[in-house]
Formats: sequence, structure tokens, C-alpha cells
Amino acid sequence: MKTKTKYILLILVILGIALLYYNHNNALTETSFDPVELKYSKWFFGIGILCVGLYFSNKNWRNVLTKIMLGTFGICFALNLYLFIQIYEYVQINKVYAEYAEIETCEEMQKQFETDLKKDELKYFHFGLGSIIGAKELLKSKYKIEYFSMGCIIESEMECYNKLVEKHIREKYKKSISDIFKETDFNKLIEAK
Repeated sequence: MKTKTKYILLILVILGIALLYYNHNNALTETSFDPVELKYSKWFFGIGILCVGLYFSNKNWRNVLTKIMLGTFGICFALNLYLFIQIYEYVQINKVYAEYAEIETCEEMQKQFETDLKKDELKYFHFGLGSIIGAKELLKSKYKIEYFSMGCIIESEMECYNKLVEKHIREKYKKSISDIFKETDFNKLIEAK
């Protein structure tokens, strides 16, 4: 096996193990789904490891086994990279949620709002059955506010924070949060019909 091929395989194996470990530990806990891509990547990684064992025991098949290892470890890496991109976003959202869920009073939430305002890192926690399609992108790009869809259970402390965000929007942009939601692509689609 060429030195270049050895390094490529080594990098694929190390990155594959790291991403596999991260995705395995966070897929169910952070996203509540068990992705089929993770199962396939485990299978490909296992086939790759099997080929490594066969590589050292059978000299006649080394060229074929090298190609199989490159393919299986490459597919494993690609699948895990794809999952990592999805799971990482959920991990970050859950970290923010955990941080704000610990705040127990409106006074503490007001202090958090003031800190976020100084850092230009405002958030808006939307409560309801579903998120408003396009709101996340619109609030982030146009108003520099992160949008979090929280589900049906309303948390009063986060509502206190939302009221401060709405007041800020009214003062800075002369709009209500409802006016902003009317700017979403989803609302434009409904009005077009």
C-alpha cells in the first residue's frame, strides 16, 4: 500500500470514529430520532475494519481490500459528516434552551435580555403547534434575532423575554412581531392563493 493511501485511510478512520462517536451519542438525546444513515455508517465502518483484518492475513487480495477499505471508510465518513451537520444544529439549539430554561423569574429574564441586547444576540421563543415557515431565516437575516420553535407548552419566563423582544422591535423597527411574521415566505404563499 502506498504511503499516500495509508494516510488517507488513517484520516478517514480517525474522522469516521470521531464523527461516529459524536453522532451516536447525540442522535437520540438531542434530536429524538434514530437516523438510518447512522446505522448504515456503522455497517460500513464494520466492513472496513473487517477488511483491515483481512488485509494483513491475505496478501493476494490486498489491492481489492485497499479499494474496499477506501470505499467503506469514505462512505462512513460522508454519512457521518451529513449527520453531524444536522445533529450539531440541534445540539446548539438545545444548549440555548437549557440555558434559558434555568432562568426562573421575569426579573432574571430581563437581565438576560439586557445582556443579549448588548451582545446583539436576541432570541424569540415561539410557542404553538408548529413553527412559522420562514420565520427563522427572516428574523436572523433581517432583524438579527434567533428564532426557536418551542412547541405547545408555554413557559412564562420565556414569554417575559418575548415581550421585551417585541418592545425592542417596536422601538427599533416600528413593527410588531405579527407584522414580521406576515413578511415570511409562508404568509406570502397563503396570501397569493
